[in-house]
Amino acid sequence: MTILAQPINFKANSTMSELLNAELEGDSQYHPNLGGVTHGGMANHYPMTIMSMASLGASDSQLKSFKRHWPRHRALINQALHLLDNEELTTENWHAYLGQSDKLKEFRRVFIELFSEQDIAGVITDSLKKMQNGLPMGLFHPLIRLSFAAMHGDTGPLADALAYMAIRYRDIYQAEHLPQVKIANTVLKNADETWTVIRKLDQKQLLQNYLPHLMSGGSINICEQLCESPYVQKLALSGSFRVDADSLNASVRQICAASIKLYLFEPALTTLHAVTACQALADLTQRYATNNVCHRQFASLWQRIWVWLTALYIEKACPSLNNLADRTEEIPADGWQQLSAKALKTNEVHIIKMLFSCKWLFEQIKEDQLYYIAARAMLEKRS
Repeated sequence: MTILAQPINFKANSTMSELLNAELEGDSQYHPNLGGVTHGGMANHYPMTIMSMASLGASDSQLKSFKRHWPRHRALINQALHLLDNEELTTENWHAYLGQSDKLKEFRRVFIELFSEQDIAGVITDSLKKMQNGLPMGLFHPLIRLSFAAMHGDTGPLADALAYMAIRYRDIYQAEHLPQVKIANTVLKNADETWTVIRKLDQKQLLQNYLPHLMSGGSINICEQLCESPYVQKLALSGSFRVDADSLNASVRQICAASIKLYLFEPALTTLHAVTACQALADLTQRYATNNVCHRQFASLWQRIWVWLTALYIEKACPSLNNLADRTEEIPADGWQQLSAKALKTNEVHIIKMLFSCKWLFEQIKEDQLYYIAARAMLEKRS
């Protein structure tokens, strides 16, 4: 039995400042949720935010200023929470302990061991496969943290992120394979068409007949209940819009576009994290979906995000989003630079992370003006 964390050699990213590397290394001492509250607790946004800030052009002095003004309580895993590693988990059995928050240190040790034995891409892809049915847990913060850890590249932050995902795990889909029906000779259509069909069902008052009857609670809880419904899964995945390995890149573009439209319809914590989650999975897809086997696995992850996003669309009362596609706006040559500077001045974690995600999606997935419009509107509302 041990209280001390397993020693590892942190490898600094040479493209990042010495300060940023030091802060990311030091954050491994803290629980991934504020105060160490696993279920229902707020995420420790610190490592994700400083990574976003650096990507948006923040100086070391701005990072220091953010740290001084960030009023959140990060809980030390050893000194405050006294979590133990009883060495029950191994590289062979770790997935049998998913969802057990007291095993945080054991999960981290196991993932460090796996990274020492196998290549990073293989460990991440296999781990995501084992935990895919818990992908939305923690409002996707474990997934988002994993993306930022991949940006840095050291196995310590990567192990932190996967351990976070492991303790937050809960199977909200209740299905190993989601019910996607392949329609012969169909052409990939806009993801919006799936939601248009659902909206028509809702207008005819047919939708409620097939939804879970015990839906209650806040937006997040309702989305989780809807994700478990086989009917909602079929609504999302059995139409002409394909989410599979053969059409993965096109599916990613469509799902990301749907997320930003839903955010523009109703800016909220859930819709904001829909965008940042899509950006995180898009980043991981670009990094690790390098062969046919990985393409199939990442397609399975995108199916689950699409089901959750469709559940959120239903929770928002199936709004019409058609008019959003026609919104246009001239983007100044330094438009993103201006927005980045404004976001950095706020010291607000969600604004900074959302601006980072919108900018990344615009640059890496599709130069869709809606990403810029959403980011600008968010900052105008803040001011």
